[in-house]
Amino acid sequence: MNFLNIEDEMKYFQKMFVLRRDIENFLYEKGYMNIEPSIFEDYDDFIGVNSRIDKRSTVKLLDNNSEILILSPDITTGIVNKFMPRWEPGSRLKVFYYGKTYKHNGIGIKENREMGVEIIGEKNSDTDENILYTASRIISKYSSNYLFEIGNSKFLKGIMQSCSFKKDDYENILDILYLKNRQELKDYLSELPYREPMSTLVNIFDLEGSFDEVMGQLEGLYTNDLMRQGIEELGKINAYFKDKTDKITYDLSMVSELSYYDGTIFRGYIEGSNKEIIKGGRYDSFTEQYGYKIPAMGFTVELDELIKVLYKEEQK
Repeated sequence: MNFLNIEDEMKYFQKMFVLRRDIENFLYEKGYMNIEPSIFEDYDDFIGVNSRIDKRSTVKLLDNNSEILILSPDITTGIVNKFMPRWEPGSRLKVFYYGKTYKHNGIGIKENREMGVEIIGEKNSDTDENILYTASRIISKYSSNYLFEIGNSKFLKGIMQSCSFKKDDYENILDILYLKNRQELKDYLSELPYREPMSTLVNIFDLEGSFDEVMGQLEGLYTNDLMRQGIEELGKINAYFKDKTDKITYDLSMVSELSYYDGTIFRGYIEGSNKEIIKGGRYDSFTEQYGYKIPAMGFTVELDELIKVLYKEEQK
């Protein structure tokens, strides 16, 4: 935000303070404990988990031993790296945090304020629904005109595994899906050896809408066990929210810039912004690099984008 005078800038930051405190109080009342994340991460560790991220966007530093560090582009990876090496069976973390992430946008370093929620080690069958409900409670506090898009990475992973794509093709297709480029996807797939699962992949951008609409579009298309598992998990979410809200849509083509999600993924939007206000998902497989797979799920609230919308609304 650019301000014409100091008074407006101070009002803006006071509003940010109140917003942050409001969300923190809500999460604390829901049983989440506060932690303070580090702003530094090991470059190799981060890129090893998030191979698709643009390496040029990371803000790099050298420590006294000439090891490459980065200013954190994603706080979840830092939390997992912090706690997993000391994890004990039966442990459970239910935490929230305020932090900043950093990216180089080609012009300079962009600083982004966010609040995050993580539940690690919880094995309840309804954790996905509870996390999503918490996220919806937060976003609905600030706008009645909101929408959640929900997907499941198992569905897409099932297609990709059945197609047996080479690694480069796999990564390129994910990038195309992330950019939502229908024609580029069609052109790219036309150059690859045809396999039956590609019948679903070619039509994947049509697999969005209400849960019933998605299921209707799926009729006659290829599915396998992993894809059906992803659909069943979305069906469970749909049943949970059916009588709670109609502000949910499903998107089986949903891809995150981050590579560690392996189940439910979601984004929350409000009127007045075309950017995500909330984003998150399940990342059990990320913990497996430490030797054991632990249930883990979370989301972030993009405070800078949310406050920008609220500030503009206030000025009307």
